[in-house]
Amino acid sequence: MSKERASNVGFCVVDSNADVIADNLVHRIHESAVEMESQVNRLYRGRNAYDLTEGAKSDLEKAIERLNYMAKTLREVSGTQSRVVYLQAAE
Repeated sequence: MSKERASNVGFCVVDSNADVIADNLVHRIHESAVEMESQVNRLYRGRNAYDLTEGAKSDLEKAIERLNYMAKTLREVSGTQSRVVYLQAAE
């Protein structure tokens, strides 16, 4: 079984860009998380003090689903890396 080239599945323009894309993504996620964390904590602390509209509740559920999907995808990428090293060594 040969390794699937990242450029063949639309991951990056050339295979050597994978590290750059991963580094950029991690940096952007970290920055966004830092910015959002205080707002999430404020919402959490006030959760018993007010009622959200149905639209806001729906938007929160959609955001949670999207974040869960992205986390699942990143876990799969991380888990695959041990197999990639093995496949590269086998080639």
